[in-house]
Amino acid sequence: MTNLASASSLVAFKPRSTQFELEALEGLPCGCVAAAYRARPWDVAVVSLEAKGPHCILGGHAQGQILRLGDILEFQDEDEE
Repeated sequence: MTNLASASSLVAFKPRSTQFELEALEGLPCGCVAAAYRARPWDVAVVSLEAKGPHCILGGHAQGQILRLGDILEFQDEDEE
């Protein structure tokens, strides 16, 4: 017979909510990969550089760099044009 923890000694587990929801990945002409996220709970769009291309010569491109912040609706309007 095994010892089971009593209900009073169990720790409640609450899953963490997702703070960023991936919306899209896009390859850039330089070979880098950009990702668009939706930041919860604020509904803010975040575009970041996820991977630097092996042949990218742009000094401003660094992995994890935030390329743009803004309103989700603003980004959706640009996609439609």
